[in-house]
Amino acid sequence: MEQFFAELLEKTTEVPVIWGYTLVFFIAWLENVFPPIPGDVLVVFAGYLAAIGPMTIFPVIAFSTLGGILGFMCMYYIGRYGGPRLLESRALRWLPSESVSRVQNWLHTWGYTVVAANRFLSGARTVIAFTVGMNRMPALPVGLLASLSAAVWVTLITVLGYVVGDEWERVVDYLARYGRVISVVIFLFLAWQLYKAIRRIRQKV
Repeated sequence: MEQFFAELLEKTTEVPVIWGYTLVFFIAWLENVFPPIPGDVLVVFAGYLAAIGPMTIFPVIAFSTLGGILGFMCMYYIGRYGGPRLLESRALRWLPSESVSRVQNWLHTWGYTVVAANRFLSGARTVIAFTVGMNRMPALPVGLLASLSAAVWVTLITVLGYVVGDEWERVVDYLARYGRVISVVIFLFLAWQLYKAIRRIRQKV
C-alpha cells in the first residue's frame, strides 16, 4: 500500500501541482479515518518531493496539517454521535473495543494531554479521536489541541523528508522504530497502572 500511494503521489508531479497538494490533503485525512493508510510515510515522501520540486514545503505542511485536523475531528464527531452503538455493531472493525477501553484509561489519567500528544502516539490516533468524541469532551479545546499536535508532527516529518532528500526512506525506518518504542512505553505504562491498582485493592482488603 505504501508503494502504491508513493507512486501515485510521485505521478502528481506530472500534472498541475494543486493535484499533488490535494492528494497530500486527502491522504492525511484518510489516515485518521482508516488507520491502515500509511499517512506519515506519504507526508515524508511529499517533503522529499518538495525538495526536488515542483511542490514546495509550506503548502505540503499546510495541506497535510489541515487534512490531519479534519480527519481527527471527523472521527471525533463519529465517536460523539455514534459512540458505543457503532462499537457494538462492529461497523468500525478497525477500532477494537479493547483499544477504546485503553484510551479511556489514558483520558482518565491524563485528560487533554492525550489529545495534545495524539499525533505522536503512532497507531492510536484514530482510537483517540473516536474515544474523545465518545466521552463528549468539548469540541473547541479538543480541536485546538489536535490542531497543535498535527501542526508540530507534520512540520517535523515534512522537514525531515525535505532535508534528507533521496534518503527519505531512512526517515520511514526511524518512524517504524519510533512506533515500536512508543508501543513498548505504552505497554510498560499500562503494566505499571495495573500493578498500582492491584496494590490499592490488596491494601483495602
